[in-house]
Formats: sequence, structure tokens, C-alpha cells
Amino acid sequence: MKADLMEAQQPITEGTSSTVRTRSGACEIDIALTAAAVSGVRDLVRACLRLWGLTELDWRVTLTVSELLTNAFQHARKEHESSVPVKVVLTRTPDGVFLCVSDPHPRLPAPVSAGVNDEGGRGLVLIKKLSDRYGCSSTAHGKDVWATILHSA
Repeated sequence: MKADLMEAQQPITEGTSSTVRTRSGACEIDIALTAAAVSGVRDLVRACLRLWGLTELDWRVTLTVSELLTNAFQHARKEHESSVPVKVVLTRTPDGVFLCVSDPHPRLPAPVSAGVNDEGGRGLVLIKKLSDRYGCSSTAHGKDVWATILHSA
């Protein structure tokens, strides 16, 4: 099945500004991230995976990008703002994909203990389970949180 990235490059969600750049083996998405835009970014990531013939990684990669974006929206967005500037980079590697979400908040994520009835607090634990490697690093403009997801052995 051939993915149609031109179709996927329609506005991610009404009222959201985004720029999508694709080249062989890489997709970069710069977006003013809103809660409603997470599903549109996930659709673009899914289209790239189809284009690259990596549909077996689909559920792990799309769930990971959803968690990373949700964390960025919740923790990097200023209280009075409705969006946060985020960059998503998806890169094909010989053995899978590398996914990186950059946001402007300097604080690195730290796992928390979520209680049984807590609605949040499980994102990093889930990312750790879904990915083969993950990490984060400070940058001059905030932070990068990344995950590597490999083909099954």
C-alpha cells in the first residue's frame, strides 16, 4: 500500500498552524500544538510509516508519538496559552525508526508513581515499554525527548 503524504499534509486541525517537510527517510513537523492536533500528527506519522513500508511498527510508533505530544502539551505549554510550539522528527533507520519531540520547556521529564485512580502519570512508563531505547536531553531552546523503535527480532 502506498501512502499519500500530500493528502496527509492537509491542515492537521482547523485553526492550527503547522509545517511538514519530508525527504527520503525523514519527516519533520513543526506545529503550534493543541490538544486537538495530536491525532493529526499521529496520522502524518502513520502515513510516513506506510510510505516506508514499516506498518508493523505502526501501533508502537503512533502510541509513542501520542504520549510524547500529550506530555509536551501538558508540561511545556504556558498556563495562559492554548498551544505550544513543538517539532516532531521521524527518521527511518536500518532497523526501525527514531522519533524525537522537541519543546521549549527546559525541565526534563521524570517518571512519577501513578495511583490506581490517577488519570495521568503513566506516559513515560508506557514510552519505556513501547520503545527499544528512549531518553531526553536539554537543548538551547528547551528539550528533546526521543525514542527508538526497532523491528521485532
